[in-house]
Amino acid sequence: MPPASKVSEQTNDFYYKEIAQLTAAGGWSVDFITKTSHLDQEARRILNTPLGYIPSLSTALQFYAPEYREIIQEAFMEGSMGKPYKGTVKMLTYNKKEFWARAIGKPVYNEVNQVVGIQGVFQDISVAKEKELHLENTLKKIESQNTRLFNFANIVSHNLRSHASNLQLTAELLNSAESKEEERELKKGLNEISENINTTINHLNEIVAIQAKAGNDKKSISFRDILLTVTHSLQDSIFSTDAEVYSDFTEVPSIEYIPAYLESIFLNLITNSIKFKHPSRRPIIDICTYQDEDKTCLMIKDNGLGIDLEKHGTKIFNMYQTFHPHINSNGVGLFVTKNQVEALQGSIEVESMVNVGTTFRITF
Repeated sequence: MPPASKVSEQTNDFYYKEIAQLTAAGGWSVDFITKTSHLDQEARRILNTPLGYIPSLSTALQFYAPEYREIIQEAFMEGSMGKPYKGTVKMLTYNKKEFWARAIGKPVYNEVNQVVGIQGVFQDISVAKEKELHLENTLKKIESQNTRLFNFANIVSHNLRSHASNLQLTAELLNSAESKEEERELKKGLNEISENINTTINHLNEIVAIQAKAGNDKKSISFRDILLTVTHSLQDSIFSTDAEVYSDFTEVPSIEYIPAYLESIFLNLITNSIKFKHPSRRPIIDICTYQDEDKTCLMIKDNGLGIDLEKHGTKIFNMYQTFHPHINSNGVGLFVTKNQVEALQGSIEVESMVNVGTTFRITF
């Protein structure tokens, strides 16, 4: 029969292992004196290390996602100077499988209060973190939908009320017309109002259709194929203005997206670049894709008239906003583009300088 102290030690070890497994928490330590590292049994299980694996400081960072390695290095340096740390990080198993972990580390002191090592615990919280991220995405989606619904309600209220007021006033004037000539002019006005109402309703239907299509299945589509389709449809405008379109999709050649949306985005932005060209030079349009962290981005840049963002920046994506009155435009294209991008949880930004040009950046 083992001595009581040995039984107590085995019991404590049993409870520790059971708690570690139940909480999916692994322990680790670094000894500065012996220059050795240690992973307990649960840490090895979580990290899926092979039998016989010997941990070391030189390989420790391989267990963290690249974007978190600098943070971990700083935390470790602070820990070596006596500062504990805790936080949520993205880690990697030995075979590079990602998981989320809650990490805690604290310094180990000797009898004269010198830091002689660091020990810590990390807990696999992937399930809880994924639920949190899903909730955040859902809240962002709801917020985006509420914003678009609010804007849509404002558009309906403002534009249809305006048309209704014009219609009522014209009808009243028609009832009291004093001559055939005045009656003809008022009837002509009624036809124009009717056309404006029809145009507004068509635009509103287009916005409703965007929301309906947002639920469609995405497909893997080539940026170059979409660009070729759009430039083919705009070939008359491109030739007549002597426009040049340059593209580079080498960094991100394709994307999972709704084809009709991407085609519409290209069409609206390229059309604007041609329509609002500078009168003293040919339109030059540069288009490229690139990766920003884990997001795919699209940039469309031109050398056109540009927009005074200090004056119009807050209105640039609003419906029926035009900033160059001498050019025929209905002010709908950018509004539609923004709604399409945001319907799929993306964002669009603009940089512009008057008489220099405009750059749109879309993050998908």
